[in-house]
Amino acid sequence: VQELTVTDSLTQIFNRRYFLERFNEELERSKKFKYSLSFLMVDIDHFKGFNDNYGHLVGDAILREITKTIKENMRQIDFMGRYGGEELSIVLTETNKDGARFLAERIRQTMESRQFRVYDEDLKVTISIGVSTFPDDAGEAALLIDRADKALYQAKQAGRNKVCVYESHN
Repeated sequence: VQELTVTDSLTQIFNRRYFLERFNEELERSKKFKYSLSFLMVDIDHFKGFNDNYGHLVGDAILREITKTIKENMRQIDFMGRYGGEELSIVLTETNKDGARFLAERIRQTMESRQFRVYDEDLKVTISIGVSTFPDDAGEAALLIDRADKALYQAKQAGRNKVCVYESHN
């Protein structure tokens, strides 16, 4: 029963509520021990088009496959949650901006090179990723999310299938 309250039934990763709880705990740990922590906001490019053209079963299968692919490219200490719709969020513990950019790019390239076989359809799916880092970009979860979201928006504006890292303009 407890597992049902913390995981998203479709993707088997943390639901948003539990993910945010864990994120805040990890952020407090990072503050206490003076570790860096990075936050990734991942969005499936043109996801609505997959749902519209192939139906929601295919969309759901794509979401499951992407989640599985990302998990295979993460470390055990990192964790992921379903933020909403086709948006996934990832916390990279003890990871600075360069490490986060490297991992995000590896995930993006892995996705780009994969062919997804879903219900007799061979599909190419790409993702866009926005990255923010504690303590460089913000000291609280809500601001880290907001800044990764801004970077994600930049990635989409730049043509999708990109990783953008939040840069503060001091």
